Amino acid sequence: MTRAAFTPIRLSLFGFLAVLVLTWFCYWPALSSDFQLDDIPNLDGLAAIEDVASAADFVLSGTSGPSGRPLALLTFALQAEHWELGAEAFLRVNILIHLLNALLLAACLYQLTLLQSVDRNRAVIVATAAAACWVSMPLLAPASLLVVQRMATLSSFFILMGLGGYLLARRRIDVAPRSALVWMTLSLGAGTAIATLSKEIGLLLPAYILVLEATVLRRPDGVPLRHWRAWQSVFLVLPTLIVVAYLAMQFSYPEWIVARRGFTGWERLLTEAQLLWVYLQKALFGIQSELGIYQTPPETSGSLFDPLTLLAVIAWLGLSLLAVMYRRRFPLFSLAILWYLTGHMMESSVLPLELYFEHRNYLPVAVPVYALILATLAGPARLQRVASVAIPVFVLVNAYFLYQFASLSGEPSIASRYWALKYPESVRAVTTMASYQLSEEGPIRALSTIDRFVIEQPQHAYLRILELNLRCMYLSDEDHTVVVEEMRRDLPDVEFTYTAGTMLSQLFSNVVPGKCNGIDVGTVTELAQLLRENPRYVLDPKYNQFHYKLMAGISRQQGQTEATVENLEKAIAFRGSSELNMMMVTTLAGVGEFDAARAFIAAALEQTPANPLQAWVWSGDLEELRDYTDELERKFELP
Repeated sequence: MTRAAFTPIRLSLFGFLAVLVLTWFCYWPALSSDFQLDDIPNLDGLAAIEDVASAADFVLSGTSGPSGRPLALLTFALQAEHWELGAEAFLRVNILIHLLNALLLAACLYQLTLLQSVDRNRAVIVATAAAACWVSMPLLAPASLLVVQRMATLSSFFILMGLGGYLLARRRIDVAPRSALVWMTLSLGAGTAIATLSKEIGLLLPAYILVLEATVLRRPDGVPLRHWRAWQSVFLVLPTLIVVAYLAMQFSYPEWIVARRGFTGWERLLTEAQLLWVYLQKALFGIQSELGIYQTPPETSGSLFDPLTLLAVIAWLGLSLLAVMYRRRFPLFSLAILWYLTGHMMESSVLPLELYFEHRNYLPVAVPVYALILATLAGPARLQRVASVAIPVFVLVNAYFLYQFASLSGEPSIASRYWALKYPESVRAVTTMASYQLSEEGPIRALSTIDRFVIEQPQHAYLRILELNLRCMYLSDEDHTVVVEEMRRDLPDVEFTYTAGTMLSQLFSNVVPGKCNGIDVGTVTELAQLLRENPRYVLDPKYNQFHYKLMAGISRQQGQTEATVENLEKAIAFRGSSELNMMMVTTLAGVGEFDAARAFIAAALEQTPANPLQAWVWSGDLEELRDYTDELERKFELP
């Protein structure tokens, strides 16, 4: 092969392809991993998919966010046949999405670099180098290795599609301004809408583009200034302000959220200021032992005058101010700061989510990496030589730690022991280890682990419910009095978790057959009431809905129709659902109260959800219940 064949473009493209193959190889050991954390609660409906109708119900009944995220759920529904086989097929698709995102990112960065009047050869080198550094980052691994986080990576896929279409059209704005603006608008609108149907972070696409326009992109000469400002105001500034206004409205948490989360909006904002620096540190030094979902939760910052908090806040405020003031003089510096903060605008500000998750960095870290690489590769020759060595080294180090993390994830039983040993205060780590101990070493070992953890961490004493469940399942003839007494003492003061409700529901199922010594339905009722009276639980609408649904199930099991209806009404008053509608109608119709069942259906139809997709499912389910009621009444009337 001639020397001419080894052009910078070809070498860059070949190197990037090699990095993609290397990244796939690094992720490969994780394919033997299990479902984790929120995977099962969000995706267990896949087990009920049997035909197109049941698939549509699954896709359109999502509750993970305001949009319902139907597009992401559709991709899961297409894999429903693999649900019972484990996580491998889902993880394989997740990793492929990640690699596709790297290709899209490289294409977007190439277009962006050309728009800055950088020559084609260097644009290819910069874009592929930045995408290579990004795709191999261990920090991003949880976004692909948590199955349900496909919602984030798929949303990012459509954000990048929208961004790529925007930048491609933007390159023609001086030549054909009218058609360019049309295609920019369509790409922006379609990308935002479709990305949001996977996860609400899609709403950040206008803000991302606004950052580009305010920093590295020059104002187009082919569009009059007045028209250009009007277009930006309508399609970039206004959507961004709407998101900011919505976030500002979430700053003041209601009492039940403060009780559940353990922090206020202000305290979360202070804490996130520190965590944003932690994310950056892990982006540069992604050591596998410091990554993942099983870490000890970060401490909440309670005061601005805490030294570390004050330093973090001052640093971000100072950098933000400098980025805005000098956005044209130092565009790459401003781009890196403003893009990163924009990417964290939703999940790392005041929304009452958990404080820390690494997948939130999926797109936010991409462009800061690009800005750094462009600054070095477009700088003095000496800096270019340093970068030409540093970039491959960074990718290889990333690949090493990524492979280590994926290999650990691919051995979930061993990993559970590792994380529990490294983070003994993490309830997720310890309970995951206990689940593997149960299947591999027996109930005594698992119960010992849970008991020791609760003694050391009494705020997690809701795990006594899990302990009682295991006792009823495996040691049903033993005396469980001590455990029940401990629960009576501790449940009124434990920390909040929706998992406690799931455990109570399982306990109810376990004691109904009457094979758990000394534990009956009355015990479950008592424990459920104690937990609900906990100040952290008593005001939470979702938990109250669950509590009264559980009470309705208990009442129905005991044949108490009036109490069942009363508890269902209380559950629906907190938050309605198709499941509660079904329980109410079948309860009423089951005792011959057909008119009451129809009246309930009519009232429920007036409470249709605002989300049009969820409204369609809601109405369809109620119509099926109406048909069920009519059919059951006809059977009652037969001689």
